[in-house]
Amino acid sequence: MSEERDFVGKMAARSETTLHSTVCKEGILKNPIFVAPNYKCQFCSKVGEYAYVVAHMQTHEKTAVKHGDVTTYCKRCGLCGHFYRYQEWAEGLHNFDDHTILTLHLCTFLRQSVQNHTAVGRALDILEQTNQKKYPNHDSILHGYLHFEALTEHNYNFSCVHCGIHPPVVIMDLHKKGVFSMPVSDIEDPPPQFEGHVDIEEFWQSVDQEIVCRGFLQSNRENPCKVSPSYVKWAPWIGPLTRASKKVLNTEYAKLTAKKSVVEQADIDISEERLSSELMNLKVDALRKLVKECGVDSKGSKMDLLLRLREEMKTRSTYDKVFQKVWGASGGWAVIMCPCGIVNSVKFNIRAESPRDYADMLLSFKHFPNVVIYDFARGLVTHTNFREPERLPFSPFEGRVAAATPENIASAKRGELKINLSWLQIKKDPPDLNGHPATGSAEHYALYDTFHQYNTKDEKDALRLIGLVPELCGWVNSQIVEQLFSGMRKNNYFMNSLSPASHIFLMRNILHHHNEKVNQQALEDLKRVSHGDVTLDAHGKATLVHVNIPKDVDMADHCGEQCEALTMTSNLMPCRASWTLGVHHPLQEQLVNYVLDEDRPMNELIVKDGQTCLTRENFVSLGLRREMDSMGKDVYIVDLHIPPTWLLPSSCDPFLCLPVSTHNTFN
Repeated sequence: MSEERDFVGKMAARSETTLHSTVCKEGILKNPIFVAPNYKCQFCSKVGEYAYVVAHMQTHEKTAVKHGDVTTYCKRCGLCGHFYRYQEWAEGLHNFDDHTILTLHLCTFLRQSVQNHTAVGRALDILEQTNQKKYPNHDSILHGYLHFEALTEHNYNFSCVHCGIHPPVVIMDLHKKGVFSMPVSDIEDPPPQFEGHVDIEEFWQSVDQEIVCRGFLQSNRENPCKVSPSYVKWAPWIGPLTRASKKVLNTEYAKLTAKKSVVEQADIDISEERLSSELMNLKVDALRKLVKECGVDSKGSKMDLLLRLREEMKTRSTYDKVFQKVWGASGGWAVIMCPCGIVNSVKFNIRAESPRDYADMLLSFKHFPNVVIYDFARGLVTHTNFREPERLPFSPFEGRVAAATPENIASAKRGELKINLSWLQIKKDPPDLNGHPATGSAEHYALYDTFHQYNTKDEKDALRLIGLVPELCGWVNSQIVEQLFSGMRKNNYFMNSLSPASHIFLMRNILHHHNEKVNQQALEDLKRVSHGDVTLDAHGKATLVHVNIPKDVDMADHCGEQCEALTMTSNLMPCRASWTLGVHHPLQEQLVNYVLDEDRPMNELIVKDGQTCLTRENFVSLGLRREMDSMGKDVYIVDLHIPPTWLLPSSCDPFLCLPVSTHNTFN
């Protein structure tokens, strides 16, 4: 124990609170507790006279485990006979199994190591080489760290402070290389009456129980709380406020059905297509070996081998064999994210990915997102609407942004079609029946991400492009999931070697800390630029509680009805007089000077209206006087919004925007 404290550094000043009775410093004797008229043992429920209890406590002393200057004791329940212990976190200690005791400083160090893509074993190697000391078995410390995370109270909300607990726009993708070892053939088929409903809370509690139970097991003993992949008891994780109920969907068992509907066949086709693309990345020797294992002729070029193997993959047994060889034992993990980079849901697939996996998560949401961005949008719509024919989750236009008419398709291909979804920025009033709480709209669309939008062969998919929606174009980064995966791939070298329970537990924990970091940074940015207190509303969105006007702004003059009238859209004209108050207004002048102060940070948030954000840079770069080179011509600068008003239907007089001295020039 003393060695461990050496390599984690000096601990914080010790609390005045004494150690719990299960952890005792060597040399500090425990006394019986006086409970009139007798005395009680501090380690169990034994009661009696003082001398009798003192003698009894000595038996506990003999069975105690000593670690340098710290001794641990365990208690035994007087009813069931089970032993139990307490964690003494007030003293900066985490007791894993009475033999491996970690300081909280070490636990947080390991947490940050994992967050920075460094395995626990590598982090311990660095500490050993730095301090020239040998530490306990690394696997024991790894289990101790997981034990620490399991006993830490994490909320796992998986929600964004900008988009809230019900994001209207989501982006989905699969991290196919994040897998765990799993004998697929050992998974039992579900009972006939199973309909795919799984208790999410019960399942994840069982995962926590396996991690915690490891601290009570002797070496090489089977864990009675072990969690193995199962079609019946295997659930995704969706935030408690985002999901509709604790019963969520996991219908992976349906991938096993022998007779496939059109929708199910589409699922297999897309999986075979992705497997084929992965086979292209294999070296010839590895591909030839795989072909031999499948009982296929291994002679010929790489393309010959691929064609034969693709034909053979039409049988499910060969498909599973190829899948396990190329993809890994499990099917990777699928995520649903908001455009801000927050993971809202994660599903650890047992088998190959298909639109079914994402439909399970989306249909488990309390509020179905308005816009879903996915690399196989057409297959997702077909599958989801096939499962819910009565309400058709993706509608209108089968999830396209416009009706699939020849005119709309041709216009979309030319880049001339624009469909405004104004409710993405301003909530519908009144909202639609069963509308989304953030947008008020009951419309649901499925669009392709920008990387895969031209891979489809169906011409109707030209109406599933992000660029058709001005409210999405330029705001939504459809590659935000790939950016997350680019970092998570650095964890594969140690994550893929963990057991199924450890893998999904630690990955959910990593994603939770990722979300917390992104949210914390967003809240700090809001507080810094808004000069006010930020809180979360009923929908989990960050809102300002109290705005502090900068000290250099005088509040002597307040805005009133006259300011509201002058700034109404109906009263605005394309001339300078329309944008001038005409009277002395100190507060407005000071606020304008504050906004246009180029000495302040250019990225400071000034205006936030729905999903639209304007920074100081946006204001400074527009509407100010700038010099311009002219080749013998007179140049007059007007605001960018003014020239369109010269056209129909406004037909405003352009001379109103130009200096009076220029009027004679154009006559």
